Amino acid sequence: MNTLAPEVLLRVTGLQKLFPIRKGFLRRTVGHVRAVDGVDFHIDQGETLGLVGESGCGKTTTARCIMRAIEPTGGEILMRLTDGSVVDVGRLGRKELRVLRREMQMIFQDPFSSLNPRMTLLDLVGEPLLVHGMKSRREREDRVADLLRRVGLRPEYMRRYPHAFSGGERQRIGIARALALNPRLVVADEPVSALDVSVQAQILNLLQDLQGEFRLTYLFVAHDLSVVRHISDRVAVMYVGQMVELAETERIFTAPKHPYTSALLSAVPEPDPRLRTRRIVLQGEVANPASPPSGCYFHPRCPHAIDMCRTQTPAWRETSPAHFVACHRADELQLPGVD
Repeated sequence: MNTLAPEVLLRVTGLQKLFPIRKGFLRRTVGHVRAVDGVDFHIDQGETLGLVGESGCGKTTTARCIMRAIEPTGGEILMRLTDGSVVDVGRLGRKELRVLRREMQMIFQDPFSSLNPRMTLLDLVGEPLLVHGMKSRREREDRVADLLRRVGLRPEYMRRYPHAFSGGERQRIGIARALALNPRLVVADEPVSALDVSVQAQILNLLQDLQGEFRLTYLFVAHDLSVVRHISDRVAVMYVGQMVELAETERIFTAPKHPYTSALLSAVPEPDPRLRTRRIVLQGEVANPASPPSGCYFHPRCPHAIDMCRTQTPAWRETSPAHFVACHRADELQLPGVD
Protein backbone atom coordinates (compact mmCIF):
# COMPACT_ATOMS: atom_id res chain seq x y z
CA MET A 1 0.00 0.00 0.00
CA ASN A 2 1.32 3.45 -0.92
CA THR A 3 2.11 5.40 2.24
CA LEU A 4 4.04 8.57 3.06
CA ALA A 5 5.04 10.18 6.34
CA PRO A 6 2.71 13.12 7.16
CA GLU A 7 5.34 15.77 6.41
CA VAL A 8 6.46 14.25 3.07
CA LEU A 9 4.99 15.52 -0.20
CA LEU A 10 7.05 13.50 -2.69
CA ARG A 11 9.16 10.36 -2.32
CA VAL A 12 11.24 8.88 -5.13
CA THR A 13 12.56 5.33 -4.74
CA GLY A 14 14.82 3.48 -7.16
CA LEU A 15 14.03 5.81 -10.07
CA GLN A 16 15.51 4.66 -13.37
CA LYS A 17 15.48 6.02 -16.89
CA LEU A 18 17.27 4.01 -19.60
CA PHE A 19 17.52 5.25 -23.18
CA PRO A 20 18.04 2.44 -25.73
CA ILE A 21 21.06 2.45 -28.05
CA ARG A 22 19.99 1.17 -31.48
CA LYS A 23 22.25 0.20 -34.37
CA GLY A 24 22.02 -1.37 -37.79
CA PHE A 25 19.41 -1.39 -40.51
CA LEU A 26 16.89 -3.14 -38.25
CA ARG A 27 17.57 -0.69 -35.41
CA ARG A 28 18.20 -3.42 -32.88
CA THR A 29 18.83 -2.43 -29.28
CA VAL A 30 22.48 -3.12 -28.43
CA GLY A 31 22.65 -1.36 -25.09
CA HIS A 32 21.24 1.38 -22.88
CA VAL A 33 22.29 4.81 -21.64
CA ARG A 34 21.68 4.80 -17.88
CA ALA A 35 20.61 8.45 -17.63
CA VAL A 36 19.04 7.93 -14.17
CA ASP A 37 20.18 4.85 -12.32
CA GLY A 38 18.45 4.12 -9.01
CA VAL A 39 17.78 7.53 -7.45
CA ASP A 40 16.26 7.83 -3.95
CA PHE A 41 15.13 11.02 -2.17
CA HIS A 42 12.11 12.72 -0.65
CA ILE A 43 10.82 16.30 -0.43
CA ASP A 44 8.90 17.56 2.59
CA GLN A 45 5.94 19.89 2.21
CA GLY A 46 7.01 23.53 1.97
CA GLU A 47 10.74 22.90 1.52
CA THR A 48 13.13 23.45 -1.37
CA LEU A 49 15.37 20.57 -2.43
CA GLY A 50 18.30 21.59 -4.63
CA LEU A 51 19.44 19.01 -7.19
CA VAL A 52 22.99 19.66 -8.42
CA GLY A 53 25.75 18.03 -10.47
CA GLU A 54 27.75 18.39 -13.67
CA SER A 55 26.06 18.77 -17.04
CA GLY A 56 24.80 15.39 -18.22
CA CYS A 57 24.57 13.83 -14.75
CA GLY A 58 20.81 13.23 -15.03
CA LYS A 59 19.33 16.19 -13.11
CA THR A 60 16.88 17.30 -15.78
CA THR A 61 15.99 13.73 -16.72
CA THR A 62 15.13 13.06 -13.07
CA ALA A 63 12.93 16.16 -12.98
CA ARG A 64 11.16 15.24 -16.21
CA CYS A 65 10.52 11.70 -15.00
CA ILE A 66 8.89 13.08 -11.85
CA MET A 67 6.69 15.30 -14.01
CA ARG A 68 5.98 12.38 -16.39
CA ALA A 69 7.20 14.57 -19.25
CA ILE A 70 9.17 11.43 -20.12
CA GLU A 71 8.30 7.91 -19.02
CA PRO A 72 10.47 6.44 -16.24
CA THR A 73 11.87 2.97 -16.88
CA GLY A 74 11.53 1.84 -13.28
CA GLY A 75 11.15 2.93 -9.69
CA GLU A 76 8.43 4.54 -7.62
CA ILE A 77 7.31 8.19 -7.49
CA LEU A 78 4.83 8.69 -4.66
CA MET A 79 3.08 12.04 -4.21
CA ARG A 80 0.52 13.25 -1.70
CA LEU A 81 -2.41 15.07 -3.31
CA THR A 82 -4.48 17.93 -1.91
CA ASP A 83 -7.19 15.54 -0.69
CA GLY A 84 -4.60 13.55 1.30
CA SER A 85 -4.47 10.54 -1.00
CA VAL A 86 -1.12 9.16 -2.20
CA VAL A 87 -0.54 8.15 -5.83
CA ASP A 88 2.32 6.57 -7.74
CA VAL A 89 2.94 9.14 -10.50
CA GLY A 90 4.78 6.62 -12.66
CA ARG A 91 1.76 4.31 -12.89
CA LEU A 92 -1.01 6.80 -13.62
CA GLY A 93 -3.01 6.56 -16.83
CA ARG A 94 -3.55 9.43 -19.22
CA LYS A 95 -6.79 10.71 -17.64
CA GLU A 96 -5.47 10.43 -14.10
CA LEU A 97 -2.27 12.19 -15.11
CA ARG A 98 -4.24 15.11 -16.53
CA VAL A 99 -5.90 15.63 -13.16
CA LEU A 100 -2.49 15.44 -11.46
CA ARG A 101 -1.25 18.38 -13.53
CA ARG A 102 -3.11 20.66 -11.13
CA GLU A 103 -0.84 19.43 -8.35
CA MET A 104 2.55 19.73 -10.06
CA GLN A 105 3.92 22.25 -12.56
CA MET A 106 7.27 23.09 -14.15
CA ILE A 107 9.31 26.25 -14.70
CA PHE A 108 11.58 25.81 -17.71
CA GLN A 109 15.19 26.83 -18.18
CA ASP A 110 14.91 28.96 -21.30
CA PRO A 111 12.39 31.82 -20.98
CA PHE A 112 12.68 32.51 -24.72
CA SER A 113 11.82 29.10 -26.20
CA SER A 114 9.32 28.04 -23.52
CA LEU A 115 6.75 30.69 -24.52
CA ASN A 116 4.77 30.47 -27.76
CA PRO A 117 5.54 33.71 -29.69
CA ARG A 118 2.10 33.63 -31.35
CA MET A 119 0.19 33.76 -28.06
CA THR A 120 -0.50 36.76 -25.86
CA LEU A 121 0.15 36.69 -22.13
CA LEU A 122 -3.57 36.16 -21.57
CA ASP A 123 -3.49 33.02 -23.70
CA LEU A 124 -0.15 31.77 -22.32
CA VAL A 125 -1.02 32.11 -18.64
CA GLY A 126 -4.71 31.39 -19.13
CA GLU A 127 -4.29 28.21 -21.19
CA PRO A 128 -3.95 25.89 -18.15
CA LEU A 129 -7.13 27.43 -16.73
CA LEU A 130 -9.00 26.80 -19.98
CA VAL A 131 -7.76 23.21 -20.24
CA HIS A 132 -8.88 22.49 -16.67
CA GLY A 133 -12.40 23.82 -17.03
CA MET A 134 -12.44 27.61 -16.64
CA LYS A 135 -14.51 28.39 -19.76
CA SER A 136 -15.43 31.98 -18.87
CA ARG A 137 -13.03 34.39 -20.59
CA ARG A 138 -13.83 37.06 -18.03
CA GLU A 139 -12.83 34.78 -15.16
CA ARG A 140 -9.61 33.86 -16.93
CA GLU A 141 -8.77 37.53 -17.49
CA ASP A 142 -9.28 38.29 -13.79
CA ARG A 143 -7.16 35.32 -12.76
CA VAL A 144 -4.36 36.18 -15.22
CA ALA A 145 -4.37 39.81 -14.08
CA ASP A 146 -3.99 38.68 -10.47
CA LEU A 147 -1.15 36.30 -11.35
CA LEU A 148 0.72 38.97 -13.30
CA ARG A 149 0.50 41.34 -10.32
CA ARG A 150 1.88 38.66 -8.01
CA VAL A 151 4.94 38.06 -10.21
CA GLY A 152 5.67 41.78 -10.62
CA LEU A 153 4.09 42.53 -14.01
CA ARG A 154 1.32 44.97 -14.86
CA PRO A 155 -2.10 43.45 -15.72
CA GLU A 156 -2.43 45.52 -18.89
CA TYR A 157 0.53 43.57 -20.33
CA MET A 158 -1.76 40.58 -20.89
CA ARG A 159 -2.57 41.77 -24.44
CA ARG A 160 1.11 41.78 -25.47
CA TYR A 161 3.24 39.05 -27.01
CA PRO A 162 6.43 37.53 -25.51
CA HIS A 163 8.81 39.37 -27.89
CA ALA A 164 7.96 42.64 -26.08
CA PHE A 165 9.56 41.46 -22.84
CA SER A 166 13.09 40.97 -21.53
CA GLY A 167 14.44 37.60 -20.38
CA GLY A 168 13.68 38.28 -16.74
CA GLU A 169 10.14 39.39 -17.55
CA ARG A 170 9.59 36.30 -19.69
CA GLN A 171 10.66 34.09 -16.81
CA ARG A 172 8.13 35.89 -14.61
CA ILE A 173 5.51 35.01 -17.22
CA GLY A 174 6.61 31.37 -17.02
CA ILE A 175 6.31 31.47 -13.25
CA ALA A 176 2.80 32.96 -13.49
CA ARG A 177 1.80 30.18 -15.88
CA ALA A 178 3.17 27.54 -13.49
CA LEU A 179 1.13 29.00 -10.61
CA ALA A 180 -2.14 29.30 -12.55
CA LEU A 181 -3.60 26.05 -11.16
CA ASN A 182 -2.35 26.49 -7.56
CA PRO A 183 0.06 23.52 -7.66
CA ARG A 184 1.62 21.98 -4.56
CA LEU A 185 4.92 20.99 -6.22
CA VAL A 186 6.88 23.18 -8.63
CA VAL A 187 9.84 21.69 -10.51
CA ALA A 188 12.21 24.50 -11.46
CA ASP A 189 14.68 23.32 -14.12
CA GLU A 190 17.58 25.81 -13.91
CA PRO A 191 15.14 28.75 -13.96
CA VAL A 192 17.81 31.48 -13.65
CA SER A 193 20.76 30.07 -15.62
CA ALA A 194 19.84 31.97 -18.81
CA LEU A 195 19.45 35.32 -17.01
CA ASP A 196 21.83 38.13 -16.05
CA VAL A 197 23.20 37.99 -12.51
CA SER A 198 21.22 41.01 -11.31
CA VAL A 199 18.02 39.54 -12.73
CA GLN A 200 18.81 36.14 -11.18
CA ALA A 201 18.62 37.67 -7.70
CA GLN A 202 15.22 39.20 -8.47
CA ILE A 203 13.79 35.90 -9.73
CA LEU A 204 15.19 33.94 -6.77
CA ASN A 205 13.67 36.42 -4.30
CA LEU A 206 10.37 36.23 -6.18
CA LEU A 207 10.38 32.42 -5.95
CA GLN A 208 11.00 32.59 -2.21
CA ASP A 209 8.21 35.15 -1.71
CA LEU A 210 5.77 33.04 -3.74
CA GLN A 211 6.75 29.93 -1.80
CA GLY A 212 5.62 31.56 1.42
CA GLU A 213 2.48 33.03 -0.12
CA PHE A 214 1.27 29.89 -1.93
CA ARG A 215 2.84 27.29 0.41
CA LEU A 216 4.80 25.83 -2.49
CA THR A 217 7.30 22.98 -2.50
CA TYR A 218 10.23 23.27 -4.91
CA LEU A 219 12.52 20.80 -6.63
CA PHE A 220 15.20 23.24 -7.75
CA VAL A 221 17.51 21.87 -10.46
CA ALA A 222 20.70 23.88 -10.96
CA HIS A 223 24.44 23.74 -11.52
CA ASP A 224 25.23 27.12 -9.91
CA LEU A 225 26.08 26.18 -6.33
CA SER A 226 25.88 29.75 -5.00
CA VAL A 227 22.27 29.93 -6.23
CA VAL A 228 21.48 26.55 -4.70
CA ARG A 229 22.96 27.58 -1.34
CA HIS A 230 20.81 30.70 -1.31
CA ILE A 231 17.45 29.07 -2.00
CA SER A 232 17.63 25.43 -0.84
CA ASP A 233 16.81 23.81 2.49
CA ARG A 234 18.54 20.56 1.48
CA VAL A 235 20.86 19.66 -1.39
CA ALA A 236 21.14 16.41 -3.37
CA VAL A 237 24.27 15.77 -5.47
CA MET A 238 24.18 13.55 -8.58
CA TYR A 239 26.98 11.91 -10.54
CA VAL A 240 26.44 9.83 -13.72
CA GLY A 241 22.77 9.17 -13.01
CA GLN A 242 23.21 8.25 -9.35
CA MET A 243 22.73 10.12 -6.10
CA VAL A 244 26.03 10.41 -4.20
CA GLU A 245 25.11 12.70 -1.29
CA LEU A 246 22.09 14.40 0.29
CA ALA A 247 21.97 16.59 3.40
CA GLU A 248 20.94 19.97 4.76
CA THR A 249 22.42 22.82 2.73
CA GLU A 250 24.95 24.13 5.24
CA ARG A 251 26.14 20.64 6.11
CA ILE A 252 26.75 19.84 2.44
CA PHE A 253 28.73 23.05 1.94
CA THR A 254 30.76 22.99 5.14
CA ALA A 255 31.24 19.26 5.80
CA PRO A 256 30.81 17.16 2.63
CA LYS A 257 31.19 13.40 2.96
CA HIS A 258 31.68 12.39 -0.68
CA PRO A 259 34.89 13.25 -2.61
CA TYR A 260 32.87 14.33 -5.65
CA THR A 261 30.86 16.81 -3.58
CA SER A 262 34.08 18.26 -2.16
CA ALA A 263 35.57 18.64 -5.65
CA LEU A 264 32.37 20.27 -6.89
CA LEU A 265 32.42 22.79 -4.03
CA SER A 266 36.06 23.68 -4.70
CA ALA A 267 34.98 24.98 -8.12
CA VAL A 268 32.74 27.67 -6.57
CA PRO A 269 34.44 31.04 -7.25
CA GLU A 270 35.39 33.06 -4.18
CA PRO A 271 34.10 36.67 -4.47
CA ASP A 272 36.93 38.05 -2.31
CA PRO A 273 40.13 38.39 -4.45
CA ARG A 274 42.30 38.40 -1.31
CA LEU A 275 41.29 34.83 -0.48
CA ARG A 276 42.86 31.88 -2.26
CA THR A 277 41.07 28.55 -2.34
CA ARG A 278 42.59 25.18 -3.14
CA ARG A 279 40.94 23.85 -6.28
CA ILE A 280 40.48 20.08 -6.41
CA VAL A 281 41.16 19.11 -10.03
CA LEU A 282 39.76 15.68 -10.87
CA GLN A 283 41.76 13.53 -13.27
CA GLY A 284 40.23 11.59 -16.14
CA GLU A 285 36.83 11.90 -17.79
CA VAL A 286 33.27 11.56 -16.54
CA ALA A 287 32.15 7.92 -16.72
CA ASN A 288 30.18 6.83 -19.78
CA PRO A 289 26.56 6.21 -18.69
CA ALA A 290 26.21 3.68 -21.51
CA SER A 291 29.11 1.65 -20.09
CA PRO A 292 29.72 2.69 -16.47
CA PRO A 293 32.67 1.28 -14.53
CA SER A 294 32.29 -1.50 -11.97
CA GLY A 295 31.93 -0.65 -8.29
CA CYS A 296 31.62 3.05 -7.53
CA TYR A 297 31.06 5.06 -10.72
CA PHE A 298 33.37 7.78 -9.36
CA HIS A 299 36.37 5.58 -8.52
CA PRO A 300 38.37 6.20 -11.77
CA ARG A 301 38.57 9.92 -10.84
CA CYS A 302 38.58 9.67 -7.04
CA PRO A 303 41.87 10.48 -5.26
CA HIS A 304 40.72 8.46 -2.23
CA ALA A 305 39.68 5.25 -4.06
CA ILE A 306 40.70 1.86 -2.65
CA ASP A 307 40.33 -1.67 -4.02
CA MET A 308 36.81 -1.99 -2.55
CA CYS A 309 35.69 1.06 -4.54
CA ARG A 310 36.69 -0.64 -7.81
CA THR A 311 34.70 -3.81 -7.21
CA GLN A 312 31.77 -3.10 -4.86
CA THR A 313 28.92 -0.66 -5.40
CA PRO A 314 28.63 1.64 -2.35
CA ALA A 315 25.34 1.50 -0.47
CA TRP A 316 23.13 4.58 -0.10
CA ARG A 317 23.27 5.02 3.69
CA GLU A 318 22.69 7.51 6.46
CA THR A 319 26.07 8.40 8.01
CA SER A 320 24.60 10.96 10.44
CA PRO A 321 21.07 12.26 11.06
CA ALA A 322 19.52 13.31 7.71
CA HIS A 323 22.90 13.04 5.94
CA PHE A 324 22.95 10.34 3.24
CA VAL A 325 25.98 9.36 1.17
CA ALA A 326 27.07 6.61 -1.22
CA CYS A 327 30.77 6.16 -0.42
CA HIS A 328 32.69 3.30 1.20
CA ARG A 329 35.03 5.71 3.02
CA ALA A 330 32.53 8.37 4.07
CA ASP A 331 33.05 7.70 7.80
CA GLU A 332 36.85 8.09 7.71
CA LEU A 333 37.50 10.89 5.20
CA GLN A 334 37.89 14.50 6.31
CA LEU A 335 37.01 16.49 3.19
CA PRO A 336 37.23 20.27 2.71
CA GLY A 337 34.10 22.30 2.15
CA VAL A 338 33.51 26.03 1.80
CA ASP A 339 32.85 28.69 4.43
